[in-house]
Amino acid sequence: MQNRVKVAFAILLILIFAIAAWFLLQPREPQYQGRSLSSWLDEYNRAGTWDVEPASTAIRAMGTNCLPFLFAHIKHNPSRLTVKLIVLASKQRFLRLPFYGTERYRSASIVALRALGPQASPLCPELLDLTKNPDAFWWANMSLLAIGTNSIPFLELACQNTNRAGSEAVLMIAKLKTQPPPHFSWGSTKALLNGKPVLGLGYAVSSEEVAEIANMLEHPSPAVRRASADALARYTHPAYTNALKSAVPLLIKACGDTNDTVRTSAATTLKLIAPGAATRAGIK
Repeated sequence: MQNRVKVAFAILLILIFAIAAWFLLQPREPQYQGRSLSSWLDEYNRAGTWDVEPASTAIRAMGTNCLPFLFAHIKHNPSRLTVKLIVLASKQRFLRLPFYGTERYRSASIVALRALGPQASPLCPELLDLTKNPDAFWWANMSLLAIGTNSIPFLELACQNTNRAGSEAVLMIAKLKTQPPPHFSWGSTKALLNGKPVLGLGYAVSSEEVAEIANMLEHPSPAVRRASADALARYTHPAYTNALKSAVPLLIKACGDTNDTVRTSAATTLKLIAPGAATRAGIK
């Protein structure tokens, strides 16, 4: 029992020093009506939704001054040691810890980008660079989606990523072209340490979006065409059957593309979703 108490106190001290140091090193946040940016982001956390107009009004009033802070939240990836300490601390019941843990403002910051809309466009180059990070590309693509149609050229460039980041970028483009905002779903989770609500974001994929991905097999950019072929392979659920049927002729055409990577991806996807059509087309 005494050993457990000592471990709990040691973890608490480490967290206190780490969080205190973090706060001391942070530049001063912009404010609106006497409240800091973080305070307004917590409005999204408490509401568990993107539609919190007092907070969105505050974000728009603070404008581009928010961008460096929002980007810092979005790109932040805690170290493995920090994550392990937080998980360990969450399991103890001796002390009520006042801290959230990780990713307190990540989803809320993306919603803030949605509130800023075109005002957030200056962040697109940095978000594009973040799509190359295997631990952060999902958040980067979601952030570009939140900014709106101004981000489409950057999402097209993100298709150059040959891992899942590229196929995710294609999906974001399809959402922007086919669906009205906000484009994502939301809900609340509980912070590991203090149990307080934290906004969480996600998305559903519609058959219309899958059909739009198929249309992008004829995009001028080879990277977009290749990423589109890769993305279609992810949607083999029966809900997308009709959309995939319409994609088959485009995939067959893409198998004769002038770009090697497009041909390879198109053939792989075609054989997966329509093996009979691939055989008839002579795709081996």
